[in-house]
Amino acid sequence: MNLSKGTRIGVVLLVFVFSGSVWASPQDSTKFDELGDLNCESEMAHLDNLAVNLQSAPGNKAVIIFYGGRRFRGRLPLRGEAAARVARMKTYLVQRRGISSEQVIVIDGGYMEEWKAEIWLVPPGASMPTAQPTVPVEKIRFRKGKPNPRTYECQI
Repeated sequence: MNLSKGTRIGVVLLVFVFSGSVWASPQDSTKFDELGDLNCESEMAHLDNLAVNLQSAPGNKAVIIFYGGRRFRGRLPLRGEAAARVARMKTYLVQRRGISSEQVIVIDGGYMEEWKAEIWLVPPGASMPTAQPTVPVEKIRFRKGKPNPRTYECQI
């Protein structure tokens, strides 16, 4: 097949343009921090660091994946206790640090040996991180009762 010089140049340019878009992938999600059972002041210091990062890159989202534990502060957990604990994190970021609520996503990750929260930064176009639970819910024993959300509030 004989192509004119102009057609060959056009084909080469199209291949170059499309090959760049095929191989150029968005930046991946990265784990920013991991929190265990911290006191309020330490937790807020970690969240302040996250807020500074989100304010400097407003297109990014913070994904907080939280995991309930087999025990929480030496006792069997209550159903919903892990969610009550992590709710204060989003509240702090939105109400105290002025981060948009759409910029903070909270995901229930299931259960691990200990309560923890993973904080991921997700740039535009990147795939969301996935939860990696290590203990099936069937293996968790719960105390009777419901958590009181006030128990998990920090004085903001």
